[in-house]
This record gives sequence, C-alpha cells and structure tokens, in this order.
Amino acid sequence: MVSDRAPRARGAETRELILDAAERLMAERGVHGVSLNEINTAAGQRNTAALHYHFGGRDGLLRAILRRHGGWLRARHDELYAEVTAGGRRPDVRGLVEVIVLPVAEYLGRGPSQRAAIRIWTSMLAQPALAVEDVRTLVDPSLTAAGRALVEIMARAMPRELAVERLVVASQSVMHVLADRAVLEDAPGSRRRPLPLSLVARNLVDMTVAALTAPVGAATREEAGQVIGPV
Repeated sequence: MVSDRAPRARGAETRELILDAAERLMAERGVHGVSLNEINTAAGQRNTAALHYHFGGRDGLLRAILRRHGGWLRARHDELYAEVTAGGRRPDVRGLVEVIVLPVAEYLGRGPSQRAAIRIWTSMLAQPALAVEDVRTLVDPSLTAAGRALVEIMARAMPRELAVERLVVASQSVMHVLADRAVLEDAPGSRRRPLPLSLVARNLVDMTVAALTAPVGAATREEAGQVIGPV
C-alpha cells in the first residue's frame, strides 16, 4: 500500500500557507478588501482552485482563521470569568469588563499572527451585514455571559435598550483601540513611543467601566422616553 501521509502533509502545509497569507492581507485591507485569487497567489499556490478546495470560499476561510486563534482566547475568557464568579458570587462591572478586555490585549502581545487575527476580528464586526445574532455565534460563551451580566447591572440605572447600546458601542471601541495598537506594534520604523501594552489594557478597562456606568443625562432620558417608553 502507498502511504497517504505525504499528500496529507502537503495538504496541511498548503492550508497553513493560505491561512498565513489570508491573515496578512485581510489584516491590512479588511476581510472584503482582498480577493481570494490574491490570497491564493500570495500563498504561492499555482493551482487557482487551492483555496476553494481547502476552505470552500471566503466564509470558510474566515471560520478557519477564527478556529486557529479561538482556542487560546476562549480559554483565557473562561479563566477570567471563572475567577470573577468563583464561589457563586455576583461579579461587579470592573471584573466583567476585564473578562472582555484583558484577553484580547494579552493576545495581541503574543505575535504578528495574533495581532492580524485581532485586526481581522475587528474588521468582521464592522460589517453592516452582520446581525446581532451573527455576532453571538462569533463570541465565546464566557463573553456572552459577561455581556448579559453587565446588561443586568446597567439596567438598574437605565432602560435595557440603552444598556445594550452602551455595551455594543463600548465593546466595538475596545476592539478598534486594540486593533490600532496592533497596527502600531507592527509598523516598521515607528517614531511613536506608546505606553506599555499592559498599562494600555488597564487604562482601557478604566475607560470602559466609566463609559458603561456614566449617568444617563436629562436630554437622553427625555428622548429615550419618547422612543422606547418611560425611563
């Protein structure tokens, strides 16, 4: 019998080359800013069908990138969420925000591939066609649980709809700040001297806590009462 190990090894190598090229180009130009043919060529594949053979298309390629990086992030989110809920205690806003912010900040400090993944993730979340239901399928269970707990806390002081809106905007802002930091980390010959990443992350937690817990202004309450009912 002829061993199929060699073809399997070549197939695995091809997949990794395509993923490497996709990460680099999509991070630079956005998930829809680069063609599949460009990715295929950048991966050194003469067979124009290689990407479709291994991934089926753009959606399959994006799912593969998320799987490539999701394990570490999921484990870290789970670890922090377990810490803030240990012993059955109710977590506070700061602890829940740390579950959301710190793993992403830590991950982009691990290397160029990880930073590319954060930039791609941010680009995906910015797509207008992405519905809330789609976002829920992209995030880890611990992140979903942390988000729900935050909304429950915030809804004591504001309408639930406003709480959800604040959380969505704050989460997107966190991702964009960290994606910008990822660009800065990899910028050749940068003359900027940024703060240490760990300090940036802690400051970002402080800012996010402040944004989520800021009092609802009188004008906001008045308009919210007209749009979503009595506040």
